[in-house]
Parts: sequence; structure tokens; C-alpha cells
Amino acid sequence: MTTKANTKRNTGRSARADGDNTRQQIIEIAGQLFSEKGYGATTSKQICEKCGCNIAAVNYHFGSRDALYSEVLIESHRRFISMSALMIIDNSELDSRDKLAHILDYLIDGIDSEQWHSRVFVREIIAPSQFIDQMIKAEAIPKFAIIRKLVGDVTGIEENSPAMPLTLLSTIAPCFLLLVGNKATISQVIGDFWQDKAALKAHLKAFIFAGLDAVKAQKITSQHGQ
Repeated sequence: MTTKANTKRNTGRSARADGDNTRQQIIEIAGQLFSEKGYGATTSKQICEKCGCNIAAVNYHFGSRDALYSEVLIESHRRFISMSALMIIDNSELDSRDKLAHILDYLIDGIDSEQWHSRVFVREIIAPSQFIDQMIKAEAIPKFAIIRKLVGDVTGIEENSPAMPLTLLSTIAPCFLLLVGNKATISQVIGDFWQDKAALKAHLKAFIFAGLDAVKAQKITSQHGQ
């Protein structure tokens, strides 16, 4: 027998679920439109028409079109790799090298020019808006804190060393090139490197870790020479 109290609780859960679904649907539709048209050319009216909701729903869930775009940017970063996925990897019993390898796999898998999150992110990186700082603070900085620690473990470079930014750059650069480089255009020149994704990931990781090992060896040599 369902009591009135249970009915109220169930109704509350259903309303929250419906609200969460609506919020996510707005993010999906807005993400698609922002990726195609850019922030400036995408209106709240266009978003509402495509997702079948009204302006009140956008304002209820996000407060404004600006806040919605900011949330879309944050969501785009999460789809490359979420903080929860990073934490699971970092808290695992794997050694730092294997943890970093798993993170690189995630990043490469998350890069897909056919999906809106990749296109939105590239648009923002190439022509940053006033909203990029919030994405950096909410997503990029906490995630890179974990990656920086792992890179330090692998190379022996202290996290506050002047060499760390250069080492992080060389670690992430191949993934960044995959993201911003037009797949069809680059493939015309060097061949279809996306055809075998497993081979692509294996090659890039071999390339990246060879560089990290070289940095570690250089650091050891430098220390012995002092």
C-alpha cells in the first residue's frame, strides 16, 4: 500500500529526475548549436525552439544564456575526461606510469571532431571568450594538478620546477594536435592516422613516454654533473 508520504517522496524524486533530464537536454542542444554557430550567433530562442522548452526553463536551470554557455564549456571539458574518472585512476593501485597511460587513453578516446564537445572546446581555445576562465578554474586546473603529480613521479621533476611546464606541454601536445588539427586535412598530407585508434594510442604513448624518459635521464645526468 502506498502512503501519502511515500507518494509525496516519489513525486519529489520524479520531479527532480524530470528537472535533471530537462537540464541535460538543454546542455546537449545548446552544445550542438554553440559548436555550429558559435556563442555570439546562437540565441536563447534558437536553443529553446530546438529543445522544445521555453526561456523560463533556461533561466530556471542556468540563470541566463551566459551561464548556460559557461556550463556547456565545463561539460565539454568533462567529456574529454571527468574529474571522477581521474580520481578513480589516481586512487588505483597502478604505478604512476600506468596511471598516466590510462589518462592519455581517456583523452585520446574523448577527442572526436564529430561530437559537439570537441568543436565547442576548439572554438573556445582558438578564440577565447570571457567565460573560459571559469572552465579553467573548475575543470582544467584541478585535473592538471593530478597530471602534474604523475608526470613528476615518472620524471623525477619537482612540481614547482621551471622544467615542469615544458614537460607538461610536451606530454599533452600530441593530444592537443589531434584535437585542433582538422582530421581530413592532415590525413590528406600524412595519411589516415585515425584508421586504427588502438595503434594511434599505442604510438602516441610510446612517443610521449620516450620523451618523459629522456627528460628523466637528462635530469639524472645533470645531477651527477653537479
